[in-house]
Amino acid sequence: MRICFVLPGVARQPVGGYKMAYEYANRLVKENHDVSILYLNQDFLKKYRMPSYLKRIGANLITKIEPKWFFLDKRIKKVSSLDVNYKKKLGKLDICFATSAEKTVEEVNNNLRAKKKYYLIQDYENWNMSDSELIETYKLNFKKIVIADWLKKIVDKYSNENSILIPNAIDSKIYRVTVPIQDRPSHTIALLYHEAPHKGLKNAFKVLEGLKKQYPDLKVIMFGKFDKPKLPNWIKYYKGASQEQTVKIYNSVKVFLCSTIEEGYGLTGIEAMSCGACLVSTNYKGVREYAINGRNALLSPVGDVEAQINNVARIFENEKLQNEISENGILDAKKFTWEEAMKKFNDAISLGK
Repeated sequence: MRICFVLPGVARQPVGGYKMAYEYANRLVKENHDVSILYLNQDFLKKYRMPSYLKRIGANLITKIEPKWFFLDKRIKKVSSLDVNYKKKLGKLDICFATSAEKTVEEVNNNLRAKKKYYLIQDYENWNMSDSELIETYKLNFKKIVIADWLKKIVDKYSNENSILIPNAIDSKIYRVTVPIQDRPSHTIALLYHEAPHKGLKNAFKVLEGLKKQYPDLKVIMFGKFDKPKLPNWIKYYKGASQEQTVKIYNSVKVFLCSTIEEGYGLTGIEAMSCGACLVSTNYKGVREYAINGRNALLSPVGDVEAQINNVARIFENEKLQNEISENGILDAKKFTWEEAMKKFNDAISLGK
């Protein structure tokens, strides 16, 4: 089949939602499907005043060379929406995927032709639109795939048919333990740096500051897609960390901290678990798809800074608990296999035949 994923512009730094679309694209092309990715590049260099033809040339170039942060199969066709012939290049599509509420839903619904249209829903994306506008996207005549049970319950209230639940998968051959947790430095933490308010970074900094008072030798590693922020010298930052780099980071720390307020799933949390780091997280909806308090993670109420400080201290101070959380995290992460995800995905897209 000819399958197209539509993404809202080129991402030059790691983005979780893009990563999942790329993972599916790679596996589909290996199954001999004809796969393409359409980048909606209308906002490319919008801050700069320049002729449209120069923007088009630049967007076409960046489409060809990115993503550098993820290995994308060379057989996958990448197309920029600024290319005047982009619809012709995509060809006659059997299946087309919208991957975000902004931009891609409108493009797939109004501008692209396909025998069947799907909507991959990875979060409740009301950051730049109202709830009512977002809900309208759920009412469209697309087949919907959701990554979390809590999202399914919301989407199914408004959709004309039930959505299909396919939890995010993880490749445990890549995200694996290379350094046993017992061999990692004692007071070490990693976390994702993200500037969106719902990621809860303000609270995370409060947690880190509280822990630094208790553990003067505390070392912290942050990674993210943003330029390096102003940080104290005991926090190391990696911008645009590659997959290989993040695996090394996960394997270098005792704890992976997540202070998220709300999120669809939380891919970095399960990646860290698979690498043996102990997940200390807020009990937001998405994390419950894979984290169980006291078994493979320590969870606390959203916004409770002191509870997170105490949970990290429990991991640092209790070697038996530390080993149990780490071992169970590794074991439970292995349940989220790509083999199972692709089986469900192929079952889902076969409905489009």
